[in-house]
Amino acid sequence: MSEADRVNLQRLFIITLALALSGLFLWMIRGYLSALFIAGVFTIFLMPLQSGLTGLFGGRKALAAIIVLLIAILLFLGPVLALVGIVTDQALTVADTVTPWIREQVSNFREQGFAILPTWVPFRENLIPYQDEVIAKAGEVISSFSGVMVSSLTSITGDTLSIVLKSFLMLYALFFFLTGGPGMAQKALYLVPLTEKYRALLVERVISTIRATVKGTFLIAVVQGSLTGIGLFAAGIPGAAFWGTVTAVLSIIPAVGPPLVWVPAAIYLGVQEHYVAAIGLALWGMIVVSTSDNVLRPRLVGKDAQMSDLMVLLSTLGGITLFGAVGIIVGPMIAALFSSVWYIYAQSFKGLLKETEGEDGTPAA
Repeated sequence: MSEADRVNLQRLFIITLALALSGLFLWMIRGYLSALFIAGVFTIFLMPLQSGLTGLFGGRKALAAIIVLLIAILLFLGPVLALVGIVTDQALTVADTVTPWIREQVSNFREQGFAILPTWVPFRENLIPYQDEVIAKAGEVISSFSGVMVSSLTSITGDTLSIVLKSFLMLYALFFFLTGGPGMAQKALYLVPLTEKYRALLVERVISTIRATVKGTFLIAVVQGSLTGIGLFAAGIPGAAFWGTVTAVLSIIPAVGPPLVWVPAAIYLGVQEHYVAAIGLALWGMIVVSTSDNVLRPRLVGKDAQMSDLMVLLSTLGGITLFGAVGIIVGPMIAALFSSVWYIYAQSFKGLLKETEGEDGTPAA
């Protein structure tokens, strides 16, 4: 074996071993990757404050990081706790209002069947012969739903320790990233076998995409939650603030999330024979709430992330499907890296790609 072959074999072994151990390490800490990722995202937004306080405190990074953490916790927890108080009060109001109404409707349905439906409902008369079967199935659905709710509450209670542990890990990682993050990033980039120009391109695309996605998602949630809450309040739906908050959370699902709130509300108003309010709420949801997402998301996320509207939508949906809630950020980030890597490929093989083209610019035969 020649010396060159020996060197290549050693490099292949080291690369294989490094990839295998890296995969094993990531699999080992997979349950905490989301906490580390969120800490990294917060670091991007808090690093300017960290740098300013570090200079103010004479280079004491640890002290500056502690102050930054305290400021972030206070600024975050204050509004959140106030919102939780309002939403909790609204949730109790909703429960007190909706629960008796549901019981009344179920009781009426058991007594009268489909005869309780308004006369304008299509196929109303055709449904009446099947009301006994529907009542039986509805009972099964309600029982199943109750079982799911109980199991979900049990799961949440059992995951309390895990949530506390991940929160502690996120805060500790955030402190660690604020004090040593830039140095860690430089060491990681040193291992990427690319020129300084392409390294800077990848970093810039990742950071800009994360910033655009976080700011865009937050602003869209606030806008759609507020618009939905206003529409529900105007239509006379109880607990508008609660349902507006639910809409804000659901707005992470493009085009689908908010209708999960205002569509049932419009149907509820229609069943109650408040037809003007039902039609008004439906029009408000379709024209105003849904349009706000179509207008804001591509401009807030796609423009800064330098991606098309289609790429933003696909990467967001794909990220949510694959990674859960964190995928809202991870999906567009992967898409940005995808387009950047292919740009680097095109630049690196520019000469070879031109050689494969004919005189008219089309691929040579």
